[in-house]
Amino acid sequence: MRRLALAVRWLGPLSVVLTALFFDAVGASVMMLVCLAITITWRARLPAALEITTDVTVLVAAWSSVFLLYEKYAHWDLVVHFAATAVLAELAFRALERWSRLTPPGPVSHVVVVSSLGAALALVWEYLELVGYYLVDPQVNVGYRDTMGDLAAGHAGAVVAGILGAWARQRAAASGGARPGGDGARRATDDPGAAHDPRTTETKD
Repeated sequence: MRRLALAVRWLGPLSVVLTALFFDAVGASVMMLVCLAITITWRARLPAALEITTDVTVLVAAWSSVFLLYEKYAHWDLVVHFAATAVLAELAFRALERWSRLTPPGPVSHVVVVSSLGAALALVWEYLELVGYYLVDPQVNVGYRDTMGDLAAGHAGAVVAGILGAWARQRAAASGGARPGGDGARRATDDPGAAHDPRTTETKD
């Protein structure tokens, strides 16, 4: 699984090269954003399956723009907003948890936090579409119905991601893996000072 994740990571830089050679600068710029997302998934040390799912989803979203699939298929935009916001919301949660030492929440709080992050990301996405409409391509769809549909689809995806994420952690805890709240055990091993914390070591006379 890890080898597959490594192969998927390289699809990001490869996509930048391909779009720069055979398409246009706009497509290459979009792929650079995809590379950023892929780098974050790698540094966040997600489970391999979640990393692959996230990377493939953002790649599909970007290539759909390059091949004009949003214009060809009426509801493809909503599908991508649902899936992409779902994986990005979970990614944002994991990144916050890892890098800011976010206190591991319980199942309900997990759903609330992930869905809130998803709502924020969906809103930022619409802002970017508006900027793209005015500065890049006036064919970008920014109508009221499109915007509200995108926001609804993105938020729904984030809610589903929060529920699945909380369920996965509960299941891992029940099978003897990480505790329900998060990756506390792994954090202890990631922190070099944790093993030498004088508060957790015993002294011998």
